[in-house]
Amino acid sequence: MKTTFISTFMLADSSRRNILSQSTLVNKLGVELSSGRKFDIGLDLGARTGESVSVRSEFNFLNGIKDTNALAESRLAVSQAAMDDMLTDAQAFMATLVALKEDPTTADIVKADAEGNMGLLVSRLNSQQNGYFIFGGINSANTPFADYSDPASPNKVAADAAFLAEFGFDQSNPGVPGITGTAMTTYLSGNFDAMFQTPNWEATWSTASDTPLSSRISASETVATSASANEPAFRELAKAYTMMSDLGNEALSDEAYKVVVDTAIQTLGSAMNNLTSVMGKMGTVQEQVKLAGERLDVQTNILNTRINDLELVDKEETSVRLTTALTQLETTYAVTSRMQGLSLLNFI
Repeated sequence: MKTTFISTFMLADSSRRNILSQSTLVNKLGVELSSGRKFDIGLDLGARTGESVSVRSEFNFLNGIKDTNALAESRLAVSQAAMDDMLTDAQAFMATLVALKEDPTTADIVKADAEGNMGLLVSRLNSQQNGYFIFGGINSANTPFADYSDPASPNKVAADAAFLAEFGFDQSNPGVPGITGTAMTTYLSGNFDAMFQTPNWEATWSTASDTPLSSRISASETVATSASANEPAFRELAKAYTMMSDLGNEALSDEAYKVVVDTAIQTLGSAMNNLTSVMGKMGTVQEQVKLAGERLDVQTNILNTRINDLELVDKEETSVRLTTALTQLETTYAVTSRMQGLSLLNFI
């Protein structure tokens, strides 16, 4: 025969443990009801905890890619807008050159137009997004394109030095009218052209990297999401605008001026073709990013559904359980209160 030790302390301690257990349950159910999620995922799921961790990790990874894609889409949109402006200005300038090429007396008008276009080219190639230069390639922290309008800018200094070295005087010298068409052709295809080729371009015009920024747009796809200021299209635009704004064209002979204009028209035509090609590539990437985003939406929705199946609670069921637990806790308090009034001394 087994007997159980009975004392006032034992009864009080038993009640205390019951109240603590019921209070813990009420707290747990209250948290689950307010959050909608299981109070302790590991305890509730047991062996399926690994699946929950794995699915949630994949969900967070894909959501991170979606955030990156949003930045990439914005960068591509800004790039396209900037290049569209460049193309529009180049087309308008081409029309001006074709219309006025036979009239050297309009050289000052063409010069002003070219200077304005050069300013826009500098501004657009130095476009920023979130503090980063979108045409800088992976060197996006530094201003990629030198401002030709600044007399101390390395590209302006190089252009002046090249002209001086070729002809023995600067662009404003009285000797400019004596430059022949043959001499101008030699200069434009020689030292002048060399300024826009590697390594001179990188030394005086651009600090951009040839390597464009790239973005992971899905778990298995990485694409280039920017264009570099070193693209041939931008070199040719700078070349054409420099040609028409800073070779002393207003004073050139008719023969030399015609050489400059014809070369500029040819250069602009190539620039516009190359610029259209870059814009086409960017457009293709934009479509890739869009399609990748749609696939990511489907994937994350599936993963989110599975996470909810594993981690969420049935609020109606939890509400019933919480009501029951509160009732039991109140009952325990009532019983404990009555038991506190009991004493063996009452029976001695």
